[in-house]
Amino acid sequence: MFFVSVLEDDIRVHPQELSKPPLQAVTEVIEQKFLDKVIDKVGLAVSIHEIVSLEGGFIYPSDGAAYFKVQFKLVIFRPFPGEVIKGKVKSMDKNGIYVSLGFFDDIFIPDYALQEPSFFDDSEKIWIWKFSEEHNLYIDKEEEVVFTVQNIKFSSIPTPQQLATAVGEDKLLGTVMRPFRPMEVFGNINGDGLGMTAWWSGQ
Repeated sequence: MFFVSVLEDDIRVHPQELSKPPLQAVTEVIEQKFLDKVIDKVGLAVSIHEIVSLEGGFIYPSDGAAYFKVQFKLVIFRPFPGEVIKGKVKSMDKNGIYVSLGFFDDIFIPDYALQEPSFFDDSEKIWIWKFSEEHNLYIDKEEEVVFTVQNIKFSSIPTPQQLATAVGEDKLLGTVMRPFRPMEVFGNINGDGLGMTAWWSGQ
């Protein structure tokens, strides 16, 4: 679920920050630029593991800022297919359930990946697993759920030209109706021991 990735970048330190030790100033810029953000095809940057090398510090007269070439290691969150993870049900609709890990919310378990047979109760707005003819098991919001990772999807930020020519629901991308998700995790709870932890706690 977590791993360390080595990156290299040209870091610009603002003139007002040049009174700080270079390592401190560069670290703060890296934190602002990378942490809690998804790096395309890599994953979600969680923390700085190590500053490996720091070179440069060149100041251009027309700019006043200092530029450093920095190699650094970041702790990255990106689960692997087949990994078993525990989260909390954030919300649900007829398409499936949405799960949060607290620090990462873009996890979706589609309707076809729920325990079979399951159905969506429109009146209660919840998913129900028909465990037997006499016994239903419920998926409750804010309760713990265990799922396996099926796949990870990375999406690039759409350009203004792409948004201008978008059709249908794609026109809503980046709005409240359809937030942009740079990394999505798709899960599955159709298996023994998967689903709500309360289902299996008595066994």
